[in-house]
Amino acid sequence: MIWDWWSSRPQYCLKFGTDSLAWAESGRGWRGQRRRRCSMSSLPNDMISPSPMGLNLSNLSALADHILNLTNSKGTARGAGGAARSVVPRRITVLLPDSAVRAAVLHFEQIPTQREERENLIRWRLGQEQLFPLNGAKIVFQVFRDQESNPSGGHTVLTASIQESVLQQYESLCESVGLIPYDIGMTSLRLLNLWRRVSDRSKWLHRTILWVNLSDRALTIIVCRRGYPLFYRCKLLGEDVSDLRSKPELLQRVLEECSASLEVCHQRHPSVTVDQAVICAEGEVSTFQEQIEDELQLSAEQLHWKSVETLGWVAKENHRGMTSLAALAGLP
Repeated sequence: MIWDWWSSRPQYCLKFGTDSLAWAESGRGWRGQRRRRCSMSSLPNDMISPSPMGLNLSNLSALADHILNLTNSKGTARGAGGAARSVVPRRITVLLPDSAVRAAVLHFEQIPTQREERENLIRWRLGQEQLFPLNGAKIVFQVFRDQESNPSGGHTVLTASIQESVLQQYESLCESVGLIPYDIGMTSLRLLNLWRRVSDRSKWLHRTILWVNLSDRALTIIVCRRGYPLFYRCKLLGEDVSDLRSKPELLQRVLEECSASLEVCHQRHPSVTVDQAVICAEGEVSTFQEQIEDELQLSAEQLHWKSVETLGWVAKENHRGMTSLAALAGLP
């Protein structure tokens, strides 16, 4: 077999960002050890503009060329319209910016056991709360049993919705260059799973975490208890977030959003006490970390490249950005 269909999860990941693309791949060395490598390519402004409703991708021909160069496709052909494509299809995971997807956390006392009935209930609940449009939307969800609920039971459901028209843009672009999207993911959720993989299990299993992701010109905040989400919020910032030190106004804005999110979460879950923050962001964040510790009274740490170097994951120095780290997070 030449298409790696035997694996349950793709061994390649393509991460779309607002200012860059990243490609990660997993393979075996000659001794059989697992190796993961990644690379990143900067993009001109406005080639990717994440949106849950409108056009996300522009200049498709140029984007296709960027992807082909990044993925090191050895053989390419020209398809309809002159678009370049790889002649050997590869099954991949695709990671989208958080702002291209709408997500929400719902809570239920009871939930059906049949998946179709669950989806109908979740769609009805999303419609009742008018969280986002459901027409033409694909909805996926994950159900978590609330271990601290009363004897009658309780469930937390993380839902993600993406418009079929938006999803089609990314899928069509990938297929035009010989990449077959098999798994579609959200950046923050995969990075959160990566942090869980590289951190001490006791850090998240018995604690309540404020997860703060700054990437793709957006801020995503997740409150997690015992490894499952209680609260989710994504807010567009509209500017580069790769260096908070040089933007004190943006730093203060992010801190205020974190404080407001904690307040909303506390209103919904009065018994929950958040005691730790994890910052996932580009560059030096010591000032932000100190402010979280001083003003929000949380212990704080950062997920960055040093967090995963001990696993033997490899990237060239100029490819060690958050986009490439996210791509690695998309690998099994």
